[in-house]
Amino acid sequence: MLPRTPRRAARIAACALAALMVSVVLVVFAPAVSAQLTIQDLGTLGGPSSNAVDINDLGQVVGFSETASGADHAFLWQNGAMTDLGTLGGPVSEAYGVNDVGQVVGGTGTVSVAGHAFLWQNGAMTDLGTLPGGIGSAALDINDLGQVVGGSGTASGADHAFLWQNGAMTDLGTLPGDIASTAWGINDLGQVVGGTTAPSGGGHAFLWQNGAMTDLGTLGGTFGFAIGINDAGQVVGFYNTASGANHAFLWQNGAMTDLGTLGGGGSIAWDINDVGQVVGQSSTSSGFTHAFLWQNGAMTDLGTRPGDIASVAHAINSLGQVVGFSRLASGENAAVLWTTATPAEATGALIDQVQGLVSAGVLNHGQGQSLTAKLNAALTLMSTNPCTAIHVLNAFMNEVDGHIRAGLLTAAQGQPLLDSAKSIIAQLGAAATCP
Repeated sequence: MLPRTPRRAARIAACALAALMVSVVLVVFAPAVSAQLTIQDLGTLGGPSSNAVDINDLGQVVGFSETASGADHAFLWQNGAMTDLGTLGGPVSEAYGVNDVGQVVGGTGTVSVAGHAFLWQNGAMTDLGTLPGGIGSAALDINDLGQVVGGSGTASGADHAFLWQNGAMTDLGTLPGDIASTAWGINDLGQVVGGTTAPSGGGHAFLWQNGAMTDLGTLGGTFGFAIGINDAGQVVGFYNTASGANHAFLWQNGAMTDLGTLGGGGSIAWDINDVGQVVGQSSTSSGFTHAFLWQNGAMTDLGTRPGDIASVAHAINSLGQVVGFSRLASGENAAVLWTTATPAEATGALIDQVQGLVSAGVLNHGQGQSLTAKLNAALTLMSTNPCTAIHVLNAFMNEVDGHIRAGLLTAAQGQPLLDSAKSIIAQLGAAATCP
C-alpha cells in the first residue's frame, strides 16, 4: 500500500465525507453565473471506481482508477482515452499532479512494498526515492519547471515536506516546534504550500519560499493545511474555525479569508487557478457533500451526475475546466470533468433530462412531448433569433412550474429544470439586446 501521507489521508477523508447521502441536483451554475456546466464521466481502467485529481491547461487529466484486478492504478486521460501508467513493481499507484509539459507525479508501490514518489514522463515512470533514512514518500504536485513537492518519511520516522529538483530531494523542515510536515502545492515561482503537524495533533498551513517557511495563520481554530497555490501567490486550503468546523480559505496579501460553505457545516478548498477561481467540496444545507466553484465572492454548487449522491472537485485549470469525482449510490466514485456548455449544448442536456422523466414514468408522453417541443423550438431559434428563444424558454419554465404546482413534479424534480432554463436564458440574454 501507499504510505498514508497527510495528502492521501485527506483524500481518503474527502471520499468518506462524500459518501454522505445527497439529493440529486442538476450540474449547472446558479442563474447569476453566465456560463453553464456539463459533466463528463471519464471512465475507468476496467474496475468499478475512479477519481480525477488534477488537470493541466492542455486538458490532460490524471488520477487513479481501479483495474479489473481491483488494484488502484495511476491514469492519464487525454483525447477521450484513459491510459494506465503502471507501477514500479508494486500493486498500486496513484497520480496526484500534472504540469503543462505533461509530466505526471504521484505515489506508487515498489518491489519492496513501500510506496515511493514517482515522476512519469515520455512513457516511463521514475522512482524519486525518499529523504535520507525514510521508507515511504509520495509526490503531490509538479510545476512547469519540473520541480516536485510532496511528503517523505525521514530517519526519525516523521513525515517531512520535500522539494525535488535536478535529481535531488530537499527536506523543507517544519514550522518551529512542530514534528511533521507535507508539501501539497507548488507554483511556477517555486513557492510551496502545505501543512505542519504539532505534537498536540494540531497543525498550521505554511508558505515556503526562498528557504524560509511562514505560518499563514488560522481562522480561529488550531488545525489546517494549505493545499493549492497559483502563480499570483494566492493560497487555498482549509482551517477549522473557533467552532471546530473545517472551512475553506483563500489567503492573499497576508490575510486569510473564510470562503464559507454551501449552507452546511464544513468545506475544503482543493485548488485555485491563475484566474483566482477556487474549487473544492462543501456540505450543503441538507448535510450532503457537493463540489463547489468559488469566484467573485460567491460559492456555487457544481452538483453531481444525475442519480449520484455526492461530488468533490479536486482541481481547476486556467480554462475553467474542473475535475474530481461524482459518487454513485453504490458507493463507487466516477472520475468526472466539468466543462462549460454552450446554450445549445445545455438545451440538449435539458431535453435529455425531460425525456428521462418520461422514461421513468414521472411525466406521461404528452407532457414530455409538450416540454421537449418548446426546447427544440428554442434550440432552432438560438442562432437567428435569441430573443424569441428566450420567450419560448420562459414558456417552458411556466409549464414546468405548472407541473410542480399540480403535483406532477416534485420540487426536487422540477427545480433543476427551472434552474437550467434560467441559466440558458442568462447566457442568451448576455449576448443579445431584447426588448
